[in-house]
Amino acid sequence: MGNVGDLGAFGAWLSDGANWTGRYGLLNLIVEHLALTALSLLIAALIAIPVGLFIGHTGRGEIFVVGLGSLSRAIPTMGLLFALVLLLGVEFRELSVLLALSTIALPPLIAGAYSGVTTIPPSIRDSATAQGMTTWQLVRHVEVPLASPSLIGGLRIAFIQVVSTVVLAPLVGLGGLGFGIIQGLALRNYAQVTVSSLVIIVITITGERLIGFWQHRTKARLTPLDKLENP
Repeated sequence: MGNVGDLGAFGAWLSDGANWTGRYGLLNLIVEHLALTALSLLIAALIAIPVGLFIGHTGRGEIFVVGLGSLSRAIPTMGLLFALVLLLGVEFRELSVLLALSTIALPPLIAGAYSGVTTIPPSIRDSATAQGMTTWQLVRHVEVPLASPSLIGGLRIAFIQVVSTVVLAPLVGLGGLGFGIIQGLALRNYAQVTVSSLVIIVITITGERLIGFWQHRTKARLTPLDKLENP
């Protein structure tokens, strides 16, 4: 469909309804991309947040947090994805993709929960304990709320990493916006490649901004506590 700079081909692709609907239409690919991202983050959060809170609360396993961060940078995501597909079998490729995506989301989520708890002033914990709070009450009513800005910050990083990595899912037969890029390159359909790439960029920036706004609002609500602690 011409070259990258052909605006006529770009406009023609956008105006063709067939490119928006159906199994491999843009709208369905967007839904699949977002679904894979959300489900992967949910799985990772269910594992990472309790682990991060436990390490931050008890002080046990701090070396694990540092080591996990280093390990996550050393493991190539594509290699992990294909390794899981080969290990579990092609029939479980959906599970393989979710495991791979969840794995790359674990380090920032664990680090966010851990750092959020460890930065809470000891006097706040001591005050809560002096009021008769149990360990569970201390975690639930004090540590989790005060650690939430850092925790959301970890989610912000994890989202960026996962939503950009979902592009690889079509390499093992799944959907998502990466399909538009891979198919477009194969067919020399550069308008399709451009649209798919732009949509991924928009989703990434929009999601990052929304999570950042959530983090800012959460931190603002906790500011009065900081002022009481540091008048």
